[in-house]
Amino acid sequence: MGIIGKRTGTEVTENTEETEEFFFGVGGGIFYRSCGAFSNVGVWGMVGGPMQPIRIENDSIRMEVWPQYGGKVSSIVDKADHFDLLFSYPMELPESPAYDVSYVDHWYCGWDECFPAVGASVYQQHPYPQIAVPDHGELWGIPTTTAVPTLDGITTVWHGLRFGYRLTRKLYLQQATVIAEYTLMNLSPFEFRFVWAQHALMSLASPVEFDSAGVKGFRLSHDAEGTVIDREFEWPAMPGGEDLGRPLGLPTRQGWKSFGVQPIRSRWEIRYPERKRSVRVEYGSADGLEAYWGVWIGTGGWGGHSHFAIEPTTGRYDQLERAIKDDSAGRVAGFSRREWSVRWVLS
Repeated sequence: MGIIGKRTGTEVTENTEETEEFFFGVGGGIFYRSCGAFSNVGVWGMVGGPMQPIRIENDSIRMEVWPQYGGKVSSIVDKADHFDLLFSYPMELPESPAYDVSYVDHWYCGWDECFPAVGASVYQQHPYPQIAVPDHGELWGIPTTTAVPTLDGITTVWHGLRFGYRLTRKLYLQQATVIAEYTLMNLSPFEFRFVWAQHALMSLASPVEFDSAGVKGFRLSHDAEGTVIDREFEWPAMPGGEDLGRPLGLPTRQGWKSFGVQPIRSRWEIRYPERKRSVRVEYGSADGLEAYWGVWIGTGGWGGHSHFAIEPTTGRYDQLERAIKDDSAGRVAGFSRREWSVRWVLS
């Protein structure tokens, strides 16, 4: 294969301080390497060919994104000690898309976007009455509509298969921070209700502790088998007395999903006492889209593996119809947009 061009923005140039290099690849794809002297970020990968990841890397973080499998982020490595923050497990990589199938029976490692719900649901409002929402949403197993590399990351776009929307995620690195900026466009003239969640399963290979920044009000939603509990409690002590703030001290082969009762107003911190590192999770929305903390902790009761997730989510239930009834589900007016963002700050 050979270099077919270098460019900065839309202009072909020989300036090597900020360049994107494109190569012809076997199978009709295009390889590229994107790098910028000022952002000090490199992006390597292939778009349009066999299923494989795009690698995004700077001095602090290395991550891998799979545009052809739902835009999954399978790995985020903290280069301070080369620890992979995301949960993974031995699994034969998928060779084809997946849709409306059991999430746990497929490649569920890492960070997936769950939209327009997390739990299998039924949309009951006009103009989609009785339309089913697949398990963990529509997006996680299908190719993104487009995937555009940038100097410091990758922008992916999804279109709904059963519902009229377009979701765009601009994902990039900024020093020791992972930033995801989302834009949702409603392509119909009618209001659309939704539950989005940043479903990022994280590794328990190193002990963790949680700092909720004083947020106390939570509802224990369900267990690893999906049994509904719906009991409120004060973080971190569950109704049975177990301490959710220290996951490795919890009983084995179980799982717990809980939701913050009030909208997010502060950050959530994940601390790694043995690594002496932390991840601060921040949510924001310029147009006021409310989100809630969703906290999942599994000790082997779901999928047979141990992991956790700190999930900003636009609903206090995984099922769309329950979040709509609760009036916590997100709203976007006809032919309108909503915007929000998530930041992971590593230190």
